[in-house]
Amino acid sequence: MNFKKILILILVCSGLYSCERRGRKEECSPPKPIANTVISNSACFNKDNFSFFIDSINNNLRVNVKIKEFKNFPFPINTTYHDTLVKTAFTFDFYCDNKLIQSDYRIMKNTFRYFKDTSKSAKNLTVPSDTINLKKENDILFELPFYVFHNLKRGKQTIEMRISQTTFTDEKEVKKTDNKYLLVHVIAKLPLINARVKFELNVPDIFKSIVIGKGLVLRNDSAWTPAGMDNTIWNSSYPDIYWNIYYPIGNYYVQTPFEPSTDKYTAHDTFNLYHYYANDSVGFGVWDHDYLSKDDFLGYWRGSLNDLERKDIKRLKFDYVHHFDVSVKDMGVINK
Repeated sequence: MNFKKILILILVCSGLYSCERRGRKEECSPPKPIANTVISNSACFNKDNFSFFIDSINNNLRVNVKIKEFKNFPFPINTTYHDTLVKTAFTFDFYCDNKLIQSDYRIMKNTFRYFKDTSKSAKNLTVPSDTINLKKENDILFELPFYVFHNLKRGKQTIEMRISQTTFTDEKEVKKTDNKYLLVHVIAKLPLINARVKFELNVPDIFKSIVIGKGLVLRNDSAWTPAGMDNTIWNSSYPDIYWNIYYPIGNYYVQTPFEPSTDKYTAHDTFNLYHYYANDSVGFGVWDHDYLSKDDFLGYWRGSLNDLERKDIKRLKFDYVHHFDVSVKDMGVINK
């Protein structure tokens, strides 16, 4: 088989995979642009500096903000270090009926090691950007799955996205008396850039299922044993086990804490799973947590929520998992 035929085969297979959603075949469709209107903006938020696009695809809202290099801009200057502060970060807040939209989305992300938000406002639907340099061109791109709007009624809703920044910053290398350099973070509070953007969103039916993990046990037989999976300087021990949910398939949804040095995960964890169809597919992954390298794979199961709901407790067996007990309760459509 020549290279051209191989390339065609890869493209066809990837296309079929991308069209398979939630255990069903769906027609592939391009992103749908979402009309939007800027209803207010500061002088610095203008067409010379900003352009943005909003669209939707595969039950995801996508926002792309393109920022041109800022010229003739009143950047604050730090008088101590004579440094022009050219970096800032943006916050995107989502409102409906002039109220911040409440969602479990950030709470679920708090279960991941790389994302922590312990503030009282963690249920507010807010997306922070990374810090960017306004002296360069930038792209801010993020996606929100439609299930983040689980507290909004299904059907057309008017959404307002408020874009703002409050602080400028930069880093400055300062020479100390011992001729070593110290990196100093310089900050100035100066909110100059903000805007309010309005658009309509067709919120789909959002189902809710309550998923309860009731513990799991790893295999331990002649073919495979968990003993010695975590080798440290001091000893060889059992894995640090945790499990997570994948929804939609291929996407991390939520994960548990890990239990250290064990072949059993004994905790019972309860999660709200928001999804789009009664017969959606869901995935469970089991992993060995590692501080110094990538987590080790222990097992993956994929199946339908309908199948899981048929029994009070479903016992699953897969890969290095001898059994994983899970209970799923269907709560139906919650945004009628």
